[in-house]
Amino acid sequence: MTLRHPRILSGTLAVGGTLALAACGLGSESEDSADTSGEIEGTIQFQTMQLSPTFDDYINGVIADFEEANPGTTVEWTDIPSDAAARKVSADAVAGTLPDVMDLDTATLAPLGRDGQVLDMAEVAPELQEDFVASAWASFDFGATTVAALPWYLNTPVLYANTTLLEEAGLADAPAPTGYEELFERSETIAAQTGKAGFQPTAVGLPHALLTMGVPLVNDDATAAVVNTPEAVAFLERLAELYASGGIPADTVTAKQRSEIETFQEGEIAYLESGPSRVAIIEENAPDLIPSVAIQKPLGDTSQTTWIVAHGIAVPTTSENQATALAFAEFLTSPESQLDFAKQSSIFPSTAESLEDPFFTAEPTDLTTEARATAGASLLEDKTLAKPAAVDSEFSTALWSHAQPAILGEVSAEQALADAEAELTAMLEARSE
Repeated sequence: MTLRHPRILSGTLAVGGTLALAACGLGSESEDSADTSGEIEGTIQFQTMQLSPTFDDYINGVIADFEEANPGTTVEWTDIPSDAAARKVSADAVAGTLPDVMDLDTATLAPLGRDGQVLDMAEVAPELQEDFVASAWASFDFGATTVAALPWYLNTPVLYANTTLLEEAGLADAPAPTGYEELFERSETIAAQTGKAGFQPTAVGLPHALLTMGVPLVNDDATAAVVNTPEAVAFLERLAELYASGGIPADTVTAKQRSEIETFQEGEIAYLESGPSRVAIIEENAPDLIPSVAIQKPLGDTSQTTWIVAHGIAVPTTSENQATALAFAEFLTSPESQLDFAKQSSIFPSTAESLEDPFFTAEPTDLTTEARATAGASLLEDKTLAKPAAVDSEFSTALWSHAQPAILGEVSAEQALADAEAELTAMLEARSE
């Protein structure tokens, strides 16, 4: 694999600078600072999350190209399981042994970003911002560190529709829903006409839905939750109405949740908002359903609030070879490298140039290419919104635990959200101590 990387100049890094960043919280207070003005040479450690062995050829190819473009450099690659990443990163931060370059999701990166333990890309590489999708660049804002990583790969949803179920409900000619209110109305009709449900709310999906509805979830510095808003109250009240009418599956609220895609594959819901990679799962697990599946724009498309999730490439302030580490981070996240990765996987690149390639923009020929084109257009046309990094799995689970009794009609939506906001704010305050 040979890639062109116009960002990088071999020898001395073009974007050098010094930025003092105090580190605290995960380890002892640090005097480490950013100094990326040195020569691009020497050995660096690069760590990824669960990419080996599937993407060995791609990663090894990028490393080989970088080393060829920068004689005298060596990149030593290690890969760790996703479920062990948070523990390992935390332990390495305390010990001062973080690798020079890290592939991390926003939740795992958040403690390092809040403590200023990684380079702020807005300071050391500000000229790169224009390369990236705006929501991807914004995904790594942790307060103390404005941009804690260079965006790498993304996921963003499309809306899957079961056209057979819609036809049974008399909605065959109805246009795709452009927001949650239209989805609610369709769900009521589907329940009344077929006895099936419109969609399935989930713990993971609730924050995404509230963001789409204009609920910020946290304040500007992520020190307090903001979930008890009129929009959020109205949303939970509508879910309660749908639960009562059968518009959402009853057992997904009262029992341990089934996977949302399982419910869709079983023909129990008409709509599923999820990533484009779900096409392959449906093809494998429910091939008879495929002729009935249509790909539609996500629910946040019109309001430009479609959610994304992001992985980024971070460089710790403890790195002893920051110039080479940052050079490799830029090389890896360049448009050419990201496009090559996208063609070998189901991920989406974070650079606009990559998304403009015919791989994403060509006329679709099947469900896979239609889902890819639809999601790619959301990213390229800036119709996506960064989810606050503080809204992680712990946040989502706690929010859902308060939403469930409101959906069941056991407490008012306003009371449920007031309780959720109090608990979540306490959680966020504890994190900032």
